Amino acid sequence: MRNLSLTESDIGQLKTLWKLGCTQSADFPGKEQNRRSNDTFYCKDFFYDESDALMNESARQTALNEFKSQLLTCSKNQFTHFTSLDSALSERIICQYQESPLDPKVSDQDAVRNAHQLLTRLPAVPLQIDLTSHLWGDPSTVKLPNEYLNQDVYIDENSVNPRSPWSQLQVVSRISTVTLKLALLVTNSDDGRRNLGLGLRSFVDFISRLLDAGSSAGSSDYDILGNSIVDAFLWTTWQRSLMLHYWFILKTHLVSGYNSEWDTILALRGCVKLSNPSVRATLHGSARQNHDYMCPWAFQLLRSSRVSLGLDFRRFHEHFSTLHRGKGARCQFESSEPCDGSHPLSCGRFLDKRLVQGEQSLHDESCSGSCKKICWDAKSYTKITGPTAISLKGCSAKVRYTQANEDTLAISHVWSHGQGSRPHAGINKCLHKRYIGLAKSHGCTSYWIDSMCIPSSHELRTEAIGFINRIFATSKITLVCDKDLMAVDISNLTRDLIESVLSSFFVCDWNVRAWTLLEAMKGSHAIYILCRFNKTISLRDALIEIHQFGSVDISILCLTAQHLIPSSTEAFRRSSSRQSTEVSGSLLSHRHATRDNDDIVIWSLLSTIHVYHNAEDMWRSKIGHRIATAYLLSNTPRLEGTRGFSWAPKTPYIRIESEGPTRNLLGPYHSFEGSNSELGQITPRGLLAEWLVYYIALEDALLYQDSPVTMTELSVTGERKETVLPGHKTINNCWSLAQSFCDTYEHVILIQPRVNSRSVAYNAANNRGETHGDVFAICVSQDEDRWTWKSVQAWPRSISSPPFFSDTLLIE
Repeated sequence: MRNLSLTESDIGQLKTLWKLGCTQSADFPGKEQNRRSNDTFYCKDFFYDESDALMNESARQTALNEFKSQLLTCSKNQFTHFTSLDSALSERIICQYQESPLDPKVSDQDAVRNAHQLLTRLPAVPLQIDLTSHLWGDPSTVKLPNEYLNQDVYIDENSVNPRSPWSQLQVVSRISTVTLKLALLVTNSDDGRRNLGLGLRSFVDFISRLLDAGSSAGSSDYDILGNSIVDAFLWTTWQRSLMLHYWFILKTHLVSGYNSEWDTILALRGCVKLSNPSVRATLHGSARQNHDYMCPWAFQLLRSSRVSLGLDFRRFHEHFSTLHRGKGARCQFESSEPCDGSHPLSCGRFLDKRLVQGEQSLHDESCSGSCKKICWDAKSYTKITGPTAISLKGCSAKVRYTQANEDTLAISHVWSHGQGSRPHAGINKCLHKRYIGLAKSHGCTSYWIDSMCIPSSHELRTEAIGFINRIFATSKITLVCDKDLMAVDISNLTRDLIESVLSSFFVCDWNVRAWTLLEAMKGSHAIYILCRFNKTISLRDALIEIHQFGSVDISILCLTAQHLIPSSTEAFRRSSSRQSTEVSGSLLSHRHATRDNDDIVIWSLLSTIHVYHNAEDMWRSKIGHRIATAYLLSNTPRLEGTRGFSWAPKTPYIRIESEGPTRNLLGPYHSFEGSNSELGQITPRGLLAEWLVYYIALEDALLYQDSPVTMTELSVTGERKETVLPGHKTINNCWSLAQSFCDTYEHVILIQPRVNSRSVAYNAANNRGETHGDVFAICVSQDEDRWTWKSVQAWPRSISSPPFFSDTLLIE
C-alpha cells in the first residue's frame, strides 16, 4: 500500500504556512472572546456568529448549507476547482504556531521536516466511498472531464473498485492546505494540550457536518457531478484530519501515559454516509478481505470501539494476510468457514471444547517433548503470606513459591493455547525452565502464571484471585503468550514486521478474552509480547517506533484498544489502575469469560477494591454512589426479581438469549460508558434520576407503529428517486413491545438519557454509522411512583421520534 508523497510545491507551501503561522493573526479570537478555546488553533465552524454570540442549531445549519453551496460553486470550474475548494476551506481555520508557552521551540527547518515526515506516512489515497456513479463506475462509461483528474496518479488495483477514477481525482490525490496546516500543528505542539485536542475534534466534526449538509443545488447533471466532487474533497479532508487528530492523541498517551480524560476527544461525530452498507463494507475492509484466518468476531470487537469510526483498515488487512498467509479458518470445528462475527458465542473457539488444545501443557519449542511435568509444592505455597509467585531458585521435582513483588514477571496467556493447568496437575518442566530464563533475562526474581499460582480449592482460589490486581499492577513486566504471536520470528525485526506483529496482536485470541483484558489493564505499564525462539518485544517500544516512524494508520489502531496503551509514571499507574463501573463494564461487554460469574469477578476487580461473585452483591455495594444513565442503554441482561435493581445489569457481557437457528443476539446496542450523560443516584429503593420521558398513548399508534418502505433508484447521472413499495412496511418493534405492556400495566413509558444537567437528549450513537436509530428503555408502572425496567429497544430511523419531556423517576 502506497504512502502519500509531497511535491516540491507542497514542501514550499509548508514553509510558507509555517512562517505565516508564526505571526499573530488579527483574525484569531482574543482571550476575552467565548469562541477562543486555545492559543494556537481556531476553527470558524459556525458555532458563534461574527458578534461572538452562540448560534442556535437552526441558524448554524443554515450557515452550513450556505457554505456547502459556496463549495459547490467552487467545484463548477473544472480548471480551478481544486484551488477554489482548497482556498475556501482553508480560510475556515487559523493556526498560530509557537504561540503557546507550552509548545517546544523549533527552527523553521525542523518544523517543516516534522510535518513532512508525518504526511509521508499517511495512505496515498483515502478510503473510497460510493458517492455517485460519476465516481464509482467504469471510467469508459462515465463522462468525467479530464480536468478533474490527475492522470499521473497510480491506480491501486487492490482497491474496492480499481476501475473507478477515484484515486485520480485531484480533490483526492492532492494534498489540501488544511492537511498541511494541521500536520505542522500536531507535530510541533506540546503533547499534553487537551484544549488543542478539543479544537482539532471540533474541526473534524465540522467537516462531517459539511458532508451531511444540504445545498441549494438543483438536479442537473452538472450539479450532481459538482456535489460528488465536493463530497470527495470533504471526505478526503475528513479522513486525513481524523488520522492527524488521532495521531496527536496517541502522541500524548505514549509520552505521558494513558489518561481517560482524553476519551471524550476520541468520540467524533461521524456522518450519515457511514450508515450506507457499501461504505461500511469498504471502510471495514471486508469488501476486499481475502484471508479466513482472522476471526471475524475479533475484527468486529476491534471496530466496535468509538475510535474505529472512519479508520482505514486496508494496511491492517494486508499485514495480517502477509503474516498468516496460507492459514485456513479456525473458528468452527472441522469447517473451512470462519464464524459470522456476530457475537463471541457464535465462534466455536469460546465454547467448543473440541477446539481447545488437547494437551494443556505443551512443550517449549526447544524441547523434544519427552520432559515430565513438575507439580507444586503445596506446603511452600501455603507458607507464603500475600500474593504468591514462583521462585526462580532451583529446579527440583516440585515448584517452589515466594512472595510476588515489583520484580515479578507476570504471564498473561490464553488458557486454550496449551498452558492451561492447575498447580496439582503441574506444568511441563521445559515451560518452567522457559519462564525462569525469561524472568532472569528481564531482571526478575520470580514469575507468576495462573495455571501454577491459582489452586483449584475454593478458599485458595478466592484468595489468589483477590491478589491478581496487585500482582499485575506491581509486576516488572507482563508477558503476553498467544500462539499466533509465539509463532512469529522477530530475529530480523524490521519496521514492517513490527507493523505486522501489531496488526496480529490487535485481533489475537489473547486480546478478546475477559481475564486477559484485566491483566493487560493492570499490567499496562510494561507489556511484552512473546515471539518465536523465546524472543520478546516491548509493546511500548513497538508503539513508539510505529508512531514516530511507521504507518500512521497502523499506529492509531492502538486507540481502539485503549487498555493496551502503556501507562507512564508510578503515580499514574496507581491512579489509573481502577476504572469506573461504566468504563470497565463497557470494555467487558463483548469479552468472554468461560467460568460462570467470572465476568462479575473481573468487573469488580476492575472497578472496586473488593471481589464480588454475583451482580446483586456488587450493585448493593454501590448504594449511595452515582452512575451515568446513558451507560444503561444497552442490551446487557438485567437483574430479575431483585427489588430496587430491575435497571441493573446482571453481567457486563452481552450474551445470546437462546440457542439454535431462532436465537436472538442481544444487540446491536453496544455498551458505552455514557460520559457526560445525566448521573443517577443508586438508593436502597432503586435508581433515582432525571430522564427524558414519553408516555405511551395508544391513540398515537398510527404515527409510530410502522412506516412505508421506500426504494431508492439511482440514474446513470446520479439522480436519486424515492419510490414507495406497496404492501411493505417497516415495523417499529420498540413501539410494538411497549404497547404489549399496556395490557398488564397502567403506565408504560419510553425513557432516554439526558446530557448532564440539560434537557437535551444524549445521543450515544452520535451518528457513528450504526444501522439503528435512537435507543430507548421501556419502563412500566401501576402508580407512576415506582417504575420497573423492562427492555432496551431501537426506534427506526424512518419513523419520527415522539415528544419527550424531562422528569425524575425512581426505577426499582
